[in-house]
Amino acid sequence: MDLTRHTQARRQLDHALTALARTTPGRRRYIAEAATQYLAQVDHKILPVGYDTPIYGDWANRADAFEMRGGRTVAAMLGLAVRPADEYLPATARAIISAIDAPVDELVEAAYATGAPVAVALLHLVGGAR
Repeated sequence: MDLTRHTQARRQLDHALTALARTTPGRRRYIAEAATQYLAQVDHKILPVGYDTPIYGDWANRADAFEMRGGRTVAAMLGLAVRPADEYLPATARAIISAIDAPVDELVEAAYATGAPVAVALLHLVGGAR
């Protein structure tokens, strides 16, 4: 394992998650939407903007997704100094989406575990109103 590459990826991830924690809920949703669009193209779930076929080269596909599908937005809003074809940005985007979705996933899990989804939702709303 190349420790330099691992260190770069870890630094990028740590910076992104720290910046995400310091931003507002509205900005988090916007970042998550941009990251979702970026990953959809990187993972070949949607076609590049203006193309009828996917871009099969990973480097070129990541660069296009960065420019056209929200990668630049994610990087700019979190203060990430990355190149368009950055090899670590897809993993960072996945971690960002997971971090944003974690509270929702916990609420859904609690609703299923208790068998009382209305009570869990009510407790969440009351707790958020404080």
